[in-house]
Amino acid sequence: MKQYVISKATGYASLLMLYPPVSRAMTAEDTEHLCIGMGFFLGIIVASLVALFLTRHGRNKYQQMSLRLKLAQNNSTVAEQAMQTLAKEQQDSQDLLEERVQERTLELNIALQELESANQELERKNVLDELTGLHNRRFYDQKILAEYRRSRRNLTPLSLVVIDIDHFKSVNDNYGHLAGDQCLIWLAKFMKQSLKRSADKAFRYGGEEFCLILPNTDVEGALLVAEQLRLQITEQAFSFQEIEIALTISCGICTYQQEADIGPEQIFSGADKALYQAKHHGRNQTQQYILTE
Repeated sequence: MKQYVISKATGYASLLMLYPPVSRAMTAEDTEHLCIGMGFFLGIIVASLVALFLTRHGRNKYQQMSLRLKLAQNNSTVAEQAMQTLAKEQQDSQDLLEERVQERTLELNIALQELESANQELERKNVLDELTGLHNRRFYDQKILAEYRRSRRNLTPLSLVVIDIDHFKSVNDNYGHLAGDQCLIWLAKFMKQSLKRSADKAFRYGGEEFCLILPNTDVEGALLVAEQLRLQITEQAFSFQEIEIALTISCGICTYQQEADIGPEQIFSGADKALYQAKHHGRNQTQQYILTE
């Protein structure tokens, strides 16, 4: 376009100079003035063309920059929206994860509590007699060994009281086994009440036979506990279905005081022998077996 305009302007100037009347009329001075005018004219044309070019180039460049800026703004907006969407999704995922973790934690705590309760119930069943609520024979075997070792270590006396209900068979025969069970429960209640120290333990050894482990208790202390229990049973009638049944117990005591070659089995055997003597001598009494070196 620029070349076309320049060529046109140059052509017109050349034709004007070649026109005969003009050429004849021009003097050297006129020719010089004409060349200067044509140069000035051509300069104006070239300057206008350059200005036009620069204007169009600047406008194109501005349009390109505006387009790039608009695209950049659009991309920035899209990126910002994407970041917001991503952040929201991450927050939702985090909230969902925390909620699931809390649910699993709660479920785990519940399961642990249930397991602990089950273990406690299992442990309770392993050491307690289901009928009377006293400690059972299994726990007696563990406890008597532990207290025996403590007695030897601390050089303290250890007493064992073996208890049996007199004529218990007649209760079952005359009133039924339900009455017999209630009789055992009734006696267990008084045995628990007779123990004043947490170290003292009451056990259902088997059937109608019970025993008391009395750590750090000498013969006199064991005799006092056994006699208080025996007298209390004698004074209280057992009631079953509005029928009062008189009951008595016999007690045998054996106290370990660091005798040589004596273990838990010999202590129980001595108390059992004392119980046999109490029954042999008429029941409803307490007898003592003395261990010998």
